[in-house]
Amino acid sequence: MNAIAKSVQFSRVEICRLMGIGAMLIWAIVLISFYVSGRIDSYIRPEYLRTSSLLAGLGLLGLSIFNLRHLRSGEADGCCDHGHDHAHGHDHTHDHEHEHGHTCCGHDHDHGHDHHHEHDHDHSHEDTTLAGNGALLGIMVVPLLISVFFSQDRFLSAATIQNKGFAEDPKAVASRVEKEIAGAVAASKGEDEEEILEYTLADLEKVVQRSPEGNLMLTVDQLFYTAGDAELQRVLKGQSVEAIGQVIPDKDSGKKNRLRLFILMVSCCAADAQPVSIAIDFPGTPPEHKEMQWVKVSGTMLYPMENGQKQAVLKAAKMEATKEPANDLLY
Repeated sequence: MNAIAKSVQFSRVEICRLMGIGAMLIWAIVLISFYVSGRIDSYIRPEYLRTSSLLAGLGLLGLSIFNLRHLRSGEADGCCDHGHDHAHGHDHTHDHEHEHGHTCCGHDHDHGHDHHHEHDHDHSHEDTTLAGNGALLGIMVVPLLISVFFSQDRFLSAATIQNKGFAEDPKAVASRVEKEIAGAVAASKGEDEEEILEYTLADLEKVVQRSPEGNLMLTVDQLFYTAGDAELQRVLKGQSVEAIGQVIPDKDSGKKNRLRLFILMVSCCAADAQPVSIAIDFPGTPPEHKEMQWVKVSGTMLYPMENGQKQAVLKAAKMEATKEPANDLLY
């Protein structure tokens, strides 16, 4: 029993190493669980970045296991408390009795040296303590765990969205929308057909479906893009459309009958998300709703000139609550 008890006792250096290993394990578990559960989808673009998060978690897990296996194989490199008591007692006693009898010279030399040196230095330095390592562990882990357990994986505040600032230039989503609408129409015509001379409603209907109510089902970013495309404006003006997004008040316009319908555009991760939006106008007071609520809005598209440029405005006929879509971010 004594041997077993001895084997589970840890030195201060080993406890410091265990703290570091524990921090790595927690980070590894969080990264891997976010990937497996799908929570990572709310934070990072789908391409290689999500895989990188998984690889980082696996790497930390492997490193933690390696360090645990070699916990007692030697002194810790990164966590040593230097609690050394060096007591060096050096007693150099040199008794030299030199009898030189140089009879050839007639001299008799007697040299007696007695060198007695005693060095007793005792230095104990503890530049890394258990308390210091515990504080470092808390800084690395506590904020992470608070975020994991309390985050709802989405933006909850309308003020946060408004502070981020809405995208104003339709070119911000051009690379995506042109492939979905204009580019798709050109591809559908085939290489052997004549060049497109005029974009028509029939062209648009080749790539955009209609709802059972007869509305063209477009996304918020597509409608936002049309504010910068004269041909699409000509085709869509006066058409019945519907779109799904989150809704917040449009405080900048000063219009009491106006809301903004938006989705979030992400370049890399949620930290750089920017809202892409269109204005939705109602005949009177907007219907009852909650800020940041997901809604489906249907109505007629208009393109009035506001603040010196064309704006995409949906003259709403109906707004109803809807489920949050599976892919709620725009990449």
